[in-house]
Amino acid sequence: MKPLLCVLFCLLITFKHVFLNKVNNSCECGVGDVGINRRIVGGTTVQPHQYPWLVALMLGSKLHCGAAIITDLHLLTAGHCITFGVHYKDLSAYIGMHDRLGSSHSVYRIANGVKHPNFTSNAVRDINDIAVLTLEKKLKFSDKVRPICLPSTDMDLRNLALRVAGWGKTRQGALTSSRYLLETKVKLVPTATCSKSNIYRENLVADTMMCAYSLGKDACQGDSGGPIFATHSRTHDEKWYQIGIVSWGIDCAMPDYPECGKPSDDIVSMRIVGGRRAEPHSFPWTVAITKNNIMHCGGALITDRHVLSAGHCFKWDKLNNLVVKIGLDRVNDQTNVETRSVSHSVIHERFHSTPVRDENDIAIATLDHPVRFNKYITPICLPQSGEDFGGRIGTIVGWGRMAVDKAPSKFLMKASLPILTDEECLRSKLRKHLEPTMLCTYSKGKDGCQGDSGGPLVVFQPDGRYVVVGVVSWGIGCADNRYPGIHTKVSFFIDWIKKHSASGNTCSS
Repeated sequence: MKPLLCVLFCLLITFKHVFLNKVNNSCECGVGDVGINRRIVGGTTVQPHQYPWLVALMLGSKLHCGAAIITDLHLLTAGHCITFGVHYKDLSAYIGMHDRLGSSHSVYRIANGVKHPNFTSNAVRDINDIAVLTLEKKLKFSDKVRPICLPSTDMDLRNLALRVAGWGKTRQGALTSSRYLLETKVKLVPTATCSKSNIYRENLVADTMMCAYSLGKDACQGDSGGPIFATHSRTHDEKWYQIGIVSWGIDCAMPDYPECGKPSDDIVSMRIVGGRRAEPHSFPWTVAITKNNIMHCGGALITDRHVLSAGHCFKWDKLNNLVVKIGLDRVNDQTNVETRSVSHSVIHERFHSTPVRDENDIAIATLDHPVRFNKYITPICLPQSGEDFGGRIGTIVGWGRMAVDKAPSKFLMKASLPILTDEECLRSKLRKHLEPTMLCTYSKGKDGCQGDSGGPLVVFQPDGRYVVVGVVSWGIGCADNRYPGIHTKVSFFIDWIKKHSASGNTCSS
């Protein structure tokens, strides 16, 4: 999810428009253990199955988002949980879970996912951030699996004691999520107070969002899409109602937000064109190649001493002017960053450049000495030779320009782009310049730009791993809606890549 500080939640006024008439009435909703008052960041574990509507949405073995059961077939989550490179088919729903390492929960596949038709996103916020997921088969309700109640539009939701629960990270910057289900209490913050902060004043949509906050307590990465819930006097505080959905914010449980303080301009001006800031070190194979201390190209670590990049990144430059930075997130923060020189580079022997395009635009750079893999530095997997990714969603990452006339980003940025089939690619305005070794991506307003060249286009596979499917190569302008972005098709060059990186070590597959 986006970095959190003061969490914002979508008000559930949209519920009446989203499957409300399909709620299963075979058992009472919202019945949990109301009497236990245990207190994610600043939270504590809950009793097992105390909140039997809570669901963990898993992306392979990684916690991706939270959700809540609302019928025996439907889950409620955030729209951004099935956006930005993640399709609902990539997710599994862990139902009836408390301990992530336990075995008592059930795993369900997702048969369908519907975002709100007016869902939109920019580099900071998500609007109408709500989605309904349909399970592949119906749930059997029990003491451990039960739906939460949905509020009616005439309920007074002010002055409620709110809870938020999930398995997300327990602090900003943590690399792993909580083993056990955690909860914490938060309180509503008046819209006028929330709007005092520049970032919230400019991005808060009062009709569909609300601020919730408590110093030192917050939701964090991995809690996105999870419910914020409360009991209500209408049912004598004996039932739980879902009041909101964890949506967006800045950092996790930092002080003085949203009441006061101005976030750094570095945060609010983040825009790879049309993209958003990547969670720090979430793409630990991505490297920055600088030239005389200026961002030059991107690349992807494929072994402990080899970087996959574009041929044009090395064709016209002296290697002694290039420096590779591995483990980088924020350009001006070198913590945990490894710096290497390039001892040798191999550009594909059929590389050819014209004023419009680069052909066979691929290169392998050899580092002057190997890196050691850790939680910040990990190699990317290669696809199978000839593997086709048309119709999939890819993610590009890099520190390149945020527009044709803008400066490079100070943070690693990401953008999700549909990968066109070869047939769709050949129907574009660039068809006269395309070759079978090229791959097209297109999304209105999103693209790689100068400085992103050579960076990876990755796809998340069902086995829980990312593979690099493309190398950012060329295009017309940046995010020009008339033209797709062009990438070197990695699956076409697998034998060549393995030949020139054979001396390196990588993680076992």
